[in-house]
Amino acid sequence: MTVQLMILILALVAVIILFKNFNACIYFIVIVDILLRIFTYLKTYILKDDAFDFLSLIPTNVPAILQSFDLGMFNDIVMFLYVVIYIIFEVLIIKTFINKKF
Repeated sequence: MTVQLMILILALVAVIILFKNFNACIYFIVIVDILLRIFTYLKTYILKDDAFDFLSLIPTNVPAILQSFDLGMFNDIVMFLYVVIYIIFEVLIIKTFINKKF
């Protein structure tokens, strides 16, 4: 198991213990994924200097962490769950937007 995957799993367990809410888990996974994608954009297009070489240790996104090993069918199941998490997130965002009074 890679270090990034262990950190992601430990952080997810901490969110489950602290918040005891399914929606918090969904938001946490999406927040981590968006943050990793922002770091990837920054290190690719803006911070091209060697001064920020430590950013190369940060994975590109959550699927890159999940696919760090080749486990065949298990990777397909995990990626399907990842897509389901994003669908649930989209539903939560839409419900919040509809219920919001402007």
